[in-house]
Amino acid sequence: MQWNISQSPERWISETGGLRHEPSFKFLAFNAGPRTCLGKNIAMNVMKTVVVGTLQNYEINVIGGQKFEPAPGLILHMRNGLKVTLAKKCLA
Repeated sequence: MQWNISQSPERWISETGGLRHEPSFKFLAFNAGPRTCLGKNIAMNVMKTVVVGTLQNYEINVIGGQKFEPAPGLILHMRNGLKVTLAKKCLA
């Protein structure tokens, strides 16, 4: 299995230059329709903030020699986990 580490803006940006629409049912934790989670937008913003902060402040490297084996199910996860190392970036 190969991981795409290149930047592909077309995954998020539409042909018109706006953000691509994500279907409501894509994130099962929030439900969809008239009874969708009231805190959905706040939770999504917090998750994005945490990811951006992590990527800006740490270098993340996958530990070699692991077998990438996704486990089938409702939520995608690695059968044996995914071991990585985090190294604080020097922000001089």
